[in-house]
Amino acid sequence: MATAISVADQFLKLAKKNNTPMTPLKLMKLVYIAHGWSLGVRDVDLFTDKIEAWKFGPVIPALYHATKKFGRSIIPLDLVTDAPSGLTEDEKKFVEDVYSKYGSLTGVSLSNLTHQSGTPWDTVYVEGVFNIEIPDSLIKQHYKAKANEKQIRTTTPA
Repeated sequence: MATAISVADQFLKLAKKNNTPMTPLKLMKLVYIAHGWSLGVRDVDLFTDKIEAWKFGPVIPALYHATKKFGRSIIPLDLVTDAPSGLTEDEKKFVEDVYSKYGSLTGVSLSNLTHQSGTPWDTVYVEGVFNIEIPDSLIKQHYKAKANEKQIRTTTPA
């Protein structure tokens, strides 16, 4: 199974290929959103890393610690290598699909999506309390409902 770091690596490869700036915030939210959609539509964990509800949204601690040295700056894409990311072909295609839908958004825009009322983060976050894990079951339920909403909107006659 992939890790959050290997999924992030694939997003960075796509950003490099498309010459799209990537900040740690944007990368964090893309990885989280990809995991959510994987649970919601594929019924499969994209990775098993823990996701926590921090003040500024859902955070994958392993990915946070790997990227925090860049702060709010753009991650230099010349650091991205062509080495395999460790994802299966299905996982790569899935990440590419998520990137095609969300990759043009800013980190702040993605963060706003993950902070909306009723999101898994909103459901479990408690001000001043640290290390609250966002359960995959809650993430799955949220993204499955979003997928069902999209299905209804695309199949309902105007």
